[in-house]
Amino acid sequence: MEQIITIEILGQQYTFKADDGLVDPQNVADFLMEEVRKLETGQAENTTDTNRFVMLLQAALNISSEHLKMKQQLAAVSDRIFLKTERLHGALDQSVVSPQEGGVVAG
Repeated sequence: MEQIITIEILGQQYTFKADDGLVDPQNVADFLMEEVRKLETGQAENTTDTNRFVMLLQAALNISSEHLKMKQQLAAVSDRIFLKTERLHGALDQSVVSPQEGGVVAG
C-alpha cells in the first residue's frame, strides 16, 4: 500500500510517496528529521541556502556512516556465528561414529 509522507526540514515541507518495501516510512522520515534537528542545534536562525544544503548533506553522511557501521557489525556477527556453527558441526562429526563402521554412537 502506497503511503504519502510529509516531512519538514529546515523550515520547508516536502512530500514523498513511500516505497511499498519500506517497513515504516514515517519512522524513516522522523529519523531523518531528527538527524537534521541535531545539526540545526546551535545554528543561526538565518542560514543561507548553501548552509542548508551543507546541513542536509552532513545529515545524509551521518546516516550513511551509521548504516555502513551497522552493516560491518552485522557482517562480523554473521561471520562469528558461521565459525561457531562450523566448529559445532566438526565437534558433532567427531563425536558420532557411524554404526556401519562397527562403532558406537557416543552419548
